[in-house]
Amino acid sequence: MFDFSGLINAILRKRSDDPVGNLKSATVWVQELPLADVHQAQTEIVKALTSLNENRKMSLKERIRVVMYLDEKARGLQAQLCRDYLAVIDLPHAPEKAYLGTILSFWEEIANAYQICIRSFAQEPINKLWPQIHLITLRGLYYYGMQAKWAHLRYLPVEATVWRNLNRLYLFAEREGFEKNLYRPFPDMELETSCVAQYMHAQLLQLASPDSLLPGQIDLVDRWLYQWAKSVALEQEFRPHRQLYAVNLGDTKPARALRRNMLGEKYRYFGVGLLLVQIEKALEQLKAGEVPARIGLTEDCRLPQCLDLIELVENRWSRKNVERKHERTPQVKVVHVVQGLHDIVAQLKPGAKKRRRRPTGPLIDYQVTGYTVGGTPLEGTTQSEPHLFQPHLEQWVMENESLSGCGATMNGNTQPLKIGTLVGLKPDSARHFLIGVVRRINKNPAAKTYVGIETLSQTPIPVDLLTLPNGGHAPLRTDGIYLMELPEAQQPRSLLLARQEYEPGRLLRLEAQGKAYTIRLQHALAVGDDYARVTFEVLARHHA
Repeated sequence: MFDFSGLINAILRKRSDDPVGNLKSATVWVQELPLADVHQAQTEIVKALTSLNENRKMSLKERIRVVMYLDEKARGLQAQLCRDYLAVIDLPHAPEKAYLGTILSFWEEIANAYQICIRSFAQEPINKLWPQIHLITLRGLYYYGMQAKWAHLRYLPVEATVWRNLNRLYLFAEREGFEKNLYRPFPDMELETSCVAQYMHAQLLQLASPDSLLPGQIDLVDRWLYQWAKSVALEQEFRPHRQLYAVNLGDTKPARALRRNMLGEKYRYFGVGLLLVQIEKALEQLKAGEVPARIGLTEDCRLPQCLDLIELVENRWSRKNVERKHERTPQVKVVHVVQGLHDIVAQLKPGAKKRRRRPTGPLIDYQVTGYTVGGTPLEGTTQSEPHLFQPHLEQWVMENESLSGCGATMNGNTQPLKIGTLVGLKPDSARHFLIGVVRRINKNPAAKTYVGIETLSQTPIPVDLLTLPNGGHAPLRTDGIYLMELPEAQQPRSLLLARQEYEPGRLLRLEAQGKAYTIRLQHALAVGDDYARVTFEVLARHHA
């Protein structure tokens, strides 16, 4: 006997497989999601959005209702995935790293969903839908901005399509005259914003040079911009004495430094005067003891690092100190690379002990005014340096070099690389050993990574550091690296040592090249994950 009941149930199940055919079915479907498994639930929502975007037969009114409903239900899930991913972004094997594909897919599908709504409206305007179109445009700008942010977090270039869509959405809002209207983008967001503020948010994050910031810093600046971006006005009139930047709304590129040839009806211009006033006010409040969260700087803004970051991006937006100290010249050569203080010391010390003759001059000279680095501390050493590196270590290609820095490319890396990482480099064709800090990272889809490095020293000296005897306890020995002063690069003499060994005012005995000194650690010039770079004063010199 034919099972009509089974056929009807099968048909009903087939229809229910399309969970977003209308708002009613979408509501029922969301209630059945495995919300206890955040990743799985968000993955299902992404699939539903993909299906929705492929369904071009749905009415615009129903599409808007479903898209906005799914968006609002997915916000909490997406926020949790983002927090979990950012918490382990520097841990290559953390299970939360698997969330990235879902996070990126959601940003893309929800932005596409809103863009489809706007396109449909542009083709057949419906007056009753105007209020939703305003809000949809604002959300579209938000989500394309999130795509840009997550490219920055991974040091990838923002795709041209993202900038094109941001430019087009803003131009649409401007032409329809609602670009400055204030809205709450989402029911759970108390802050009101506008299309122009959301558009400037993405532009200012790009202009903060995120390729030289840590992911956590990028995230902080992005969140600060929800307040700060509202102070920047986008103008159609060219006023070079008041404006610093320009953007072509008909192009696929972000805002750039203003040039006098940037003229045309689709160019928009902006300065940062009011933005700098707002930032200066925030800095004054922080220095006066105000709690960061009370002035819109988020609860995880920690001092003094937060102050340093605010001043850094302020300088970048105002275009202060944007010129390099020294112009780089092409220097293409293979360099062997190690990362981290421990591995750098391991490469320096064996060679230093085996090959270096006893120096004829002092490591540190004494003057009436105190102890300073004198002359060339390597004077009298052999010109023949050891083979510091083994073939299994990383090989990069140096592209350019100057007195204060260099640029190199790598075809992927065996160790995680991040802003602030201490690196040691030795060219195949040279005997000197360069120590620097990673200041910029740019990746591209071809898997090549460009690394900008600030040079700290080309003549590092490995040293032994001993704690002074205390209460009968034997002195503890640790490793360090002495960095000569580089006046041309405005680098003072300093000492690299393990981060946990640094304490301001701490007394140590420094031994190197047959000489010994009592030193006092002063302030930290930089602190990384595994190292501190500090200044010091010499209190006494000891005979070998």
